[in-house]
Amino acid sequence: MLNIMKKLVKKKILKKIDFYFAKNISKKNESLILIISAYLSLKYRKGYTFISLKNILKKKFFTKKILNKINHIKSLENIKKELLKNNFIKKNNFPIILNKNILYLNKIWNIEKKIYKFLNYKYKLKKYNFCKLNKIIKTNLFKKLNFEKKNAIISCLLNKFTFILGGPGTGKTHIISKIIFLFLKISKKKKIIISSTTGKSSNIILESIKKNKLLNKNQNKIKQYIPNKSYTLHKLFKINNNINNFFFKQKKINVDLLIIDESSMIDLFIFNKIIDLTYKKTQIIFLGDKNQLPSINVGSILNDIFIYFKKNKHHKLYLKFKENIIKNKLNKNFYKNKSLKNKICYLKKNYRFNKNSDIYKFSQMIKKFKKNKEKKIFNNKLNNIKFYILKKKISYIKIMKKIFLFYKNYWNIIIKKKSIKKIFKLFNKIRILCVLKKGNYGVKGINKIFKYFIKKNNLTYFKKYDKKLWYIGKPIIIKKNLYQIKLFNGNIGITLLDKDKKMKVFFVMPDQSIKIIPINLIRNYQTTWAITIHKSQGSEFNKIILIMPLKKNRIMSREIIYTAITRAKKKILIYSKKNIFLKSIQKTIVKKSKLLKKK
Repeated sequence: MLNIMKKLVKKKILKKIDFYFAKNISKKNESLILIISAYLSLKYRKGYTFISLKNILKKKFFTKKILNKINHIKSLENIKKELLKNNFIKKNNFPIILNKNILYLNKIWNIEKKIYKFLNYKYKLKKYNFCKLNKIIKTNLFKKLNFEKKNAIISCLLNKFTFILGGPGTGKTHIISKIIFLFLKISKKKKIIISSTTGKSSNIILESIKKNKLLNKNQNKIKQYIPNKSYTLHKLFKINNNINNFFFKQKKINVDLLIIDESSMIDLFIFNKIIDLTYKKTQIIFLGDKNQLPSINVGSILNDIFIYFKKNKHHKLYLKFKENIIKNKLNKNFYKNKSLKNKICYLKKNYRFNKNSDIYKFSQMIKKFKKNKEKKIFNNKLNNIKFYILKKKISYIKIMKKIFLFYKNYWNIIIKKKSIKKIFKLFNKIRILCVLKKGNYGVKGINKIFKYFIKKNNLTYFKKYDKKLWYIGKPIIIKKNLYQIKLFNGNIGITLLDKDKKMKVFFVMPDQSIKIIPINLIRNYQTTWAITIHKSQGSEFNKIILIMPLKKNRIMSREIIYTAITRAKKKILIYSKKNIFLKSIQKTIVKKSKLLKKK
């Protein structure tokens, strides 16, 4: 059997990690344990948290040749008997667990059990003074909202946790300012933390809060509690800190309200950290769109929650709450039902696009893509979507020249020395989005060719700092938190001249203040004419230019295309080969689990 598995590695059906995992599991080289543990490892890498024994005989992976090598395997019952002969399978500390015809990795099984318990635990509802809640319901602030948002706000104020689901432009970020305002009005404990799965999106939600007029009025009693910085989940929970993870017990985060944006990227391990490192008193709000980029690691919490919501959305509480809202009154008997289905809110109404919007139509076309509908994508009949087909005959330089010209106005206002905020406003209207970092059609390639065009056209002058070339108009993005100068992952700066005509980097901060930093203090940055789609999640621009690589790549999928095009408010330009674009939207990222089927 070992020889057969080595052949599978050579054929790239298995990877070496699957082979060595299986070999370590099956110390006596039992054929069935070897092959099943290798397959479990393979599926785990592809985002599955389990394999079903019922499907084993149907899978192409288990060819007749392989099954013939495994003694006595003719049925599901025989497979189970063979597995249970191994005493280790029955032990809790064995790496594989068999439960109801399903095989799991032990660590995944235990994490899913813990998350299931967290999601279904009957937490006590917040004991706010119902007079305060009823006063809120009667305010104009609350009355002006649609029912979806009203439902979400009350759920967030009363529950231990709430999932607010919705596509781009449905007001997920906008509603947070109102929740914070109302939470501070009625809660005695007021520590709030804003976080996200990426630095960029955490900055965007913080910026939205800082700009909100409701929170910026002279509300002396609440102003001191409004968050003035945001965190990535990795930073907040020290997920990359190996010493803390493995040798020292991490301290729990002291927070009353934790807001987490872009939750589609939360995997089982991150969710496990959130459970472990928050107190029972902490209220948590998860925001996200399940159609956007999923988690990199195993499991997709938001997808599981959405599937559960679709099956359970027509529940009595929803209608009961509607009746109460119409009467503008809540009573103490309301909201006794504490089940998971009452902690999921779905925002449907889109404020960024109406249903006749070209971008909305295009996003729905991508999201619900069906074969033989390719012409609708490539025919360029939608006014604000333009598809440029990349061909070998068209030179790379010619394509990039055309894209570079979109920044003509940007260079004009720099030459005219317009205000910092005007320069930033114009720069942020357009963004080039790439699937990859490397290659001519990746972030690094585009940054390189833009530098060449800037030099060739004498648009500005260059100067060396720490052996690196800088120039007026050079945009950069901070890649790691720089605490000493209070710059954080995702902050964007533009290189300009200060009053003394010295080259420095200017940043417009979330509170709209301008920070000016000497170039020699800037570390861990990258030129940012283009960014990856991953980095763009949570952002929005008037115009996006999506550039696809010329060759197929494993990370290309429908989710990544959908995420890219929904960053645009007014216009989308796509540069790609037809077959590459089609293969990408035909491939969806599948991450299956049994999370909400645990008992």
